[in-house]
Amino acid sequence: MTLQEKALKLLKDNPLCDYCLGRQFSNLATGTTNLNRGMTIKDFLVLEFSTDLSEENLSILQCLSRSGSVLAKKLLLKNEIQSEETMRCYICEDSLETIDALAELVILQSEGCEFHTFLMGTFIPKAIQEREVELKAQVDVKQTELLKQEFNRNIGKKISGRIPVTTDFKSPNIVFEVNPFTQDISMRITSLYIYGKYKKFLRILPQTKWPCRKCRGKGCKECNNTGKKYPESVEELIEVEAIQLAKADKGTLHGGGREDIDALMLGTGRPFVFEIVNPHIRSLDLKDLEEKINVHTKNKIEVQNLRWSSRKEVVHVKSSAEKAIKKYRALVEFSNPITGEDMKKIEKELQNKVLQQRTPNRVSHRRADKIRKKKVYTVKCIKKGETEIEMVVKCDGGCYVKELISGDKGRTKPSISEIVMNDAICTELDVIEIDEIPYIQED
Repeated sequence: MTLQEKALKLLKDNPLCDYCLGRQFSNLATGTTNLNRGMTIKDFLVLEFSTDLSEENLSILQCLSRSGSVLAKKLLLKNEIQSEETMRCYICEDSLETIDALAELVILQSEGCEFHTFLMGTFIPKAIQEREVELKAQVDVKQTELLKQEFNRNIGKKISGRIPVTTDFKSPNIVFEVNPFTQDISMRITSLYIYGKYKKFLRILPQTKWPCRKCRGKGCKECNNTGKKYPESVEELIEVEAIQLAKADKGTLHGGGREDIDALMLGTGRPFVFEIVNPHIRSLDLKDLEEKINVHTKNKIEVQNLRWSSRKEVVHVKSSAEKAIKKYRALVEFSNPITGEDMKKIEKELQNKVLQQRTPNRVSHRRADKIRKKKVYTVKCIKKGETEIEMVVKCDGGCYVKELISGDKGRTKPSISEIVMNDAICTELDVIEIDEIPYIQED
């Protein structure tokens, strides 16, 4: 079929607006719009069938009139023939005429949000999509542009023409979705991601929010109606200043591993990425944020080296935690006196030693019961008392140091208790160094 035949078949069966007719031939005559393309095709058909006003040609002209052709209506009027009224577009139901209004609604919805890039999305009901697919199949048009694409492009252009923002298909600040049939607008603000390192100076401070186990966060007598097992966390201490500056809903800390609640995090700190959820302000001064957090959290935690990050780096920070080599300081208490020979034996036996660690009893309720292989590289012992030593342990990330000391009733092998045949427990544990794996930024 020729273009003329296809266009006539499309219009005879169903009224189509200029946009929707033009979309069926969107790859033809590039450099124009679907609106102009549709209007031109209709005008061409009017000119083609206007020289001979036979019954068949009048039927075609009335068909064009039903599809809103101004030229067809004028021609019929000139020949004193009543033109048929314009009917609603079979595909878009004239919703493409609302593009200006939809763009205004989107701009109104985004008031109060700082953004520089955006992505436009459109919800098209399934029935409309099926209607368009069926029509394409009947006429065998292959150059068609989807209705959704027409909306996305044109609304996007209107927005960019009104406010200084640009479309970004990879990582937009905001994603909008419109439903042109209901005029509903939804808006999803992309999170901000900030990399840094934190130190922790309190021994009863979890890394992230810890809901009360009894009420699961609802609030009960046991948690004083806070819904939390612990009143604060590293995450919440950082969150206070971050969400205030960004006018955000909440913050989420993604740590590169985690220390026990009763362990300190010292040295150069633990790497983390802090996610600020639903931020209305994006142009944060990270030096200012770092200072505000450290003033607010003095003697509890400290953050440093804040810089902009990404969702991809979250994955890296979390996945590399068990690959990073860590150094711990531990105070160890033995049941019986410990000798210099015992300390030498511990250091020798654990030099470059691979441990078999079954999931510790203390975390078995929330972690899979399996055996993990972890390597201890070095152990250095310093005597502190008759039954007490201080150890510096260098080992793989994810190694359970407390269980390396106690043996956890045989679940960790070998253990210090087993090596010297003297029951031992860890009375104090600090993380003093994390050999971080660098993140390679993708282009």
